[in-house]
Amino acid sequence: MARRIPGWLLAVLSLGCASLHRPVPVDPEVTFAAHQEHAGLAIDRLARGRSGELRPAGWLRGPGDPAFVLVADGQRIAALWPTGDRVVVRASTSREAPLVGDVGSSWDGGSIRLALHPAGGPAFRTDPFAREGGGTGPATLTRAAETVIDVRGTYRTTLRDPGGTAVGWLRTRISPYQEASRIFDGVLPAAIQPELAAAAATALNVEIDWIEDHAINVYRGSSGGPLEHSIPAPR
Repeated sequence: MARRIPGWLLAVLSLGCASLHRPVPVDPEVTFAAHQEHAGLAIDRLARGRSGELRPAGWLRGPGDPAFVLVADGQRIAALWPTGDRVVVRASTSREAPLVGDVGSSWDGGSIRLALHPAGGPAFRTDPFAREGGGTGPATLTRAAETVIDVRGTYRTTLRDPGGTAVGWLRTRISPYQEASRIFDGVLPAAIQPELAAAAATALNVEIDWIEDHAINVYRGSSGGPLEHSIPAPR
């Protein structure tokens, strides 16, 4: 029989996890902002001035269980199922819960595009994520990156409605020299629920994982893997 964890220990663990959250500045114009922390995302800006956390749904994941839950103001407001090239969002952890929508991933010559599809409405689609501010890597966030250093940079894409009109944008910043190794933000139309914005960040985070896992980590030889902190040069 599994041993019950004492309430005081749960409180200590929760306090310890909370203390690990790092403040990340948020651009005043964005409607959504998040950054990677541990196994999930800290949501720095959600709708109506809220913040929250996208965290693993539980210690153990059973068949059909969601991978993540979205928590805002201490309340679970959604559950996410990342599966292959799709992240499904429902209002609770039940497979029978109302569908909020889904985010699909596709690739244009190795460069990722996202489709944000609210339940009962048309899909909004992104262009490829284009590099901003220069850098030595490819011009887009792409699976063609050869090393983890190639992945570093700021990438931004335009979000378009079904008619192709620009209605917002999404951005990710990837670097070991910022407040968090991965930062996500954007300006999204009202038709995109906050839960779907979190799913878009999740899909993008999964894609960055894939790219870094298949790129050469120049700090560890030929094996792939994420580069969260650079190794200081010897003096």
